[in-house]
Amino acid sequence: MPQPRRRGNTTARPGLSAAAVHTHRSLGSRRAPAPHGRAAGPTAGPPPTRRWGWAGTSGAPARPSGRAVALATAAALAGLSLLALLAGLTGMELFALPFAATAGIVALAPAAPFAQPRSILLGHLSATALALALTALTGPSVWTAVAAAALSTAPMLLLRAPHPPAGATAALIGLTAPDPVYLLDPVLVASVVVIAAGVALGRALPGHRYPAYWR
Repeated sequence: MPQPRRRGNTTARPGLSAAAVHTHRSLGSRRAPAPHGRAAGPTAGPPPTRRWGWAGTSGAPARPSGRAVALATAAALAGLSLLALLAGLTGMELFALPFAATAGIVALAPAAPFAQPRSILLGHLSATALALALTALTGPSVWTAVAAAALSTAPMLLLRAPHPPAGATAALIGLTAPDPVYLLDPVLVASVVVIAAGVALGRALPGHRYPAYWR
């Protein structure tokens, strides 16, 4: 008597229905899920651990060369000296801390967006105008200085002219309540002096390019 032909392993085994055989094969073909927290595969291992310290990695910028350090130091010294000299000759408050910070930023990070002429001018002028208006309404106080410094970030961001020292300018105005002419003398004058010094140093010092853009 001829035997039935088998096609692979599809012939049902005695005592098992075709549906049961199909279910058994489907379960056997599935791979077991990988343990929680580990990737599947023979090469999976624990995630790399980021170490900090002298022997590990860090997100800080690379240490600059001695020449770059010397250029930045010379630019800072020249810019601050010019502010101090003009302040002594004219009697203007050009060497106030916000403007000294602006000169330091131009010297240390001449390519940064907040060191560009647009950011210096618009940042200081917008923060000064806001702080003068707020101080005229509320009077000088520590809380006026806090509000002026915090609120000055909005016009700087809207004008695409972020400049951190301008927040200090707003705080100083909130504490002292100067006359409205403070917008011109010393804010505008000091901003122009710092920008002019940065441009001159950018041309005089090799490798110290400034500004990166004007508008």
